[in-house]
This record gives sequence, structure tokens and C-alpha cells, in this order.
Amino acid sequence: MSSSWLRLAAFLAALAPACSDDTVAVGKDASPSDGDGQIKPGDGTTSPGGDGTVKPPCTKTGEEVCDGVDNDCNGKVDEGFTLLCAPCAGGPAGCVEAKLTGGGYWTGTARNLTIGDDQGISLPPLPKAQPYIYIANSGENTVSKLRVSDAVEVGRFLVGPNPSRTAVDGRGDAWVAMRGDTSDDGSGPEENVVKIAGDCTPKTKPPTPTRECILLDVPKAGNLLRGLAVDARNNIWVGAYADQEAVLLDGLTGTALGRVGLQARPYGLAMDENGYLWVSAHDASYTSGYVYRVDTVEWKVDVKLAATELQNRGTYGLAADGEGGVWYATAGPSVFRVDAVTGAVGSFFDVGVTTRGVAVDDKGFLWAADSGQNALLKIDRKAGTATTFTVGTHPVGVAVDHDGNIWSVNQGSADATKLTPDGSVLKTTKVGNDPYTYSDMTGTAYRIFKKMKGTFTGSYEVGFKGAKWKSLSFVGKIPSPSTLAIRVRASDTAPSQAPWQEVTLTGQSATLSSVGSKLELQVKLATEDRTALPNVESITFKVER
Repeated sequence: MSSSWLRLAAFLAALAPACSDDTVAVGKDASPSDGDGQIKPGDGTTSPGGDGTVKPPCTKTGEEVCDGVDNDCNGKVDEGFTLLCAPCAGGPAGCVEAKLTGGGYWTGTARNLTIGDDQGISLPPLPKAQPYIYIANSGENTVSKLRVSDAVEVGRFLVGPNPSRTAVDGRGDAWVAMRGDTSDDGSGPEENVVKIAGDCTPKTKPPTPTRECILLDVPKAGNLLRGLAVDARNNIWVGAYADQEAVLLDGLTGTALGRVGLQARPYGLAMDENGYLWVSAHDASYTSGYVYRVDTVEWKVDVKLAATELQNRGTYGLAADGEGGVWYATAGPSVFRVDAVTGAVGSFFDVGVTTRGVAVDDKGFLWAADSGQNALLKIDRKAGTATTFTVGTHPVGVAVDHDGNIWSVNQGSADATKLTPDGSVLKTTKVGNDPYTYSDMTGTAYRIFKKMKGTFTGSYEVGFKGAKWKSLSFVGKIPSPSTLAIRVRASDTAPSQAPWQEVTLTGQSATLSSVGSKLELQVKLATEDRTALPNVESITFKVER
């Protein structure tokens, strides 16, 4: 039995049961098992009436507050509160330990953080190296799966109408977005997002297409999908070109979780190291390009760059460099950088003829597919100089695999070329008709990021006015060179109008001086090294009346 529940037992034993004469088991077996504050049949000793219910001891002191007691004698403890509360060890009287853990994190909002009951909140782990690249063959409604080690096609999957984007999530599964029309009258396929099992090798051999290994068909996620990106929780963002929306899909079920309206047509998507979604977009005539940044917590566009700010250049493929920048191709000679924090437009480099897809390798170079000169461009991001390497005909997409090699998707010659990081051609492999892919087709995007930042914000309350938040302590690991920053603010009415208190941690605890029944909490996790990931499993506050 935990010490907090022993304290709670002692506290309750001293109370005269004002509303119930039932015998009750107090302890682990009487604690709410699902976090909803409701003690259910089987959780403890049943009442003498034999009706299978448990009535916890109570003291009818008024409305329910978060203190580990059934204050209103309705058979529930601390209902309506997401913190877990119990009397403080050793007093003083009226002191409460309020713990944030498990499901309490889901009531807040997290940007670029994973949430789990066992680890609380943490930066996303480094995805496992995946051994495949997935190339959409728009001309035949298939996707080719190539083993990157030897550039052999091991599967070709029949997906949906006119696939144009693929992305590999942290589990190794591949997602495909279609730009073709779907049908209401049954005359054509309705799915326009498909999920392929990464660990599945079909028995049907290429070039024969198969539906083996298809995990999920998502119908009508949007109209004419032309962007795809994976976030920290392995959920999927798609760009609905015709609808002018960015749509978030659940990474397990494909269910739409939300939509963000844009004022132009999204063409490409990428996540940065801070958990923001970046968009390349066009107007209907393709004459003007736009850059958008989507705040994935507030569900809104918070950076918008119009054609004049981009010196009337277009926007095509894009890639975050993990070092504070997002790079865009222009379908012209240029590539350019946008500051991922401020949204300011930086360097424009004229490096080729017709730049299309872009990717950043683990050495810091920017690679661009140049369909105008049948080449890949290896670009020094500081100097703006480029080295040209000839590949197949009309390359449109470029990717980096987990061995650091570079891939070109060649639409005109219907093949894919594998190069060393120095630009030497290793092999060219035939794929399906009209290959056309710009997004993270190998799943390396998060592996490239050496630095990561994430933010959690939650609002909690204890129910009694004038509550004095005296201290906090946390359970978790902050391995060097990762960092943790916490701030809080409290009020009886509107914490958002109160000033933030920056918390000074001494080890894993800190003193507080906030007052109010409602508390807003913000936690920031950051790392300079993806192998040193911080997490905060739980936070316990001491609160006095």
C-alpha cells in the first residue's frame, strides 16, 4: 500500500461517517482504478445491503473539492478533478498533495510531445531506422516499396487514384495520399489515404500490384490531397488541395481529428523540430506561392508569407533542417530559407533550373531535385553554392535514407536513382509508371533533427478559493544536455490574466507562491541531443487552504 493511501486511510479513520454506516475498505483496492473518481463494484467491500455498490466514508462539508474526501457524500471522491489528491504527510491541517500524472496529461495540450501513462510527457523518441523507401507511381495507382540496402523493389501495392505523396511514420508504416478524385456513385475507389504495413513483404512480386500489406483505407480525408507529414505522436497531416485545408488524421484509425483552413491550396507539408506544421501553397492559377506555418495546438495559421514577401517566387517541395530553418524549392532556379521561429524570409539561392522536391541530409547539406536539368543539386546551406549530379529524366522528388544515401525519384524515366552522400550513383531501379513523390518517403525527417523542443500546457483546480500553491516536485529524467523549464500562474477566476511565475528548480523540487483555486501549468522540454530525451512522469503540488 502506498504511503499516500496510508495517510488517506488515517485521515478518513479520524472522521465520523456522517452519511453512511457501511463498512468500507480504504486502501489500494478502494482507490479509483480508472481515474474518474468513481468507486465501482468490486473495488472494495460491498455495502451490507448486498446491492454490489461501495459507499466511501464521507463528511458532508459542502461542495466537492480536490482533497481525497467525499465532501458531498454522493459516493464519489474528487469527482470533476483531474489531479489526484490526498492529505499532506504530517500536515499542516488543510494541506493537500495534488498530483498530475497519467490521464491528467491528456486534459492539457502538447506540442511536439508524446503522452503516455507510464512516462508522462516526453520528447518523441528517435524513430527506428527503416529499411525501405516508398515511391508513388501516379500513372498506375500503385506504390513501389524498395529495399534501400540494394535498391530492389520488394512490393508494389494497388492504392488509390493518382497517388502523389508517401510518408513513413515512427512505427515504420507507410502512408499514401492520393490526388485523384473519389466517387460517390460506386464507379471508382473512394479511399484517398492508405496505410501500408512496413513489416509486411507481399507474396505477390513486382511489377504485379497487390493489396497485400494494406492496413487501412481512409475514404475522403479531403479532396485532391497534395501534402503529407507525420507528427510527434505518429498522427498524420494531409494537405487537401481543393479544400484549402490541412487535415490531421489519427495515426491508428485514420479518423479526422481536426482541420485548419488555409487561404490557398496546400502543395507540400513538413513538421519542424518545434512541432509546427509548415506548408507550401499556391493560388488556383499557380502564379503565386505562399508559405504558411500552422500552430498545431491553437489550430490556426500563425505565419503567412505572401508572394511579395517571397520576391514573387513560387513554392514547391519543402524540408525542415532541424536547426531553426525551413527550406523551400520554387519550381524555378531558386531555393530559399524561412526562419522556423520568427517566420522571417532569409537566403534566396539561385542554384539550378527547375527545383522541385528538397531534403536535408545528416551532414547539413540541402538536396534538391532539378527536373530542368535532370539532376540532383547538393547545396551548401551557408554559402549557397551547389554541385550538380546527373540522375534520371525529370527528377521531381528527393529523399535521404537511414544510411545517409540520397534517392532521386525520376518521373520521366520511371525509375529511382540511389547516390552516395558524395553524389556517386550506386544504382538505378525501375519502378511504376509516372513516379511522383515529394514527401518524407523514407521516414528520416525526425531522425535528421538533432535538436528538439516540446511544450505542454494544462489547467487544473482544487476547488477551494484562495488555495496557496506552496511547492512542487516532479518524477522524471532530464539527462544532459536536455533541459526542463516550468512556469505556473493561478487565480480564483482567470489564471490567464495572472502573471507567470517562473519556477526555479533545486534538483527535482521548487517552492511556489501562487494563489488561487485554478492553476495553469506550462512545461517545456528541450534537448540538444536526440539520444538524451527528457520526460516528466508526474508533478506533485502541495496546496494549503
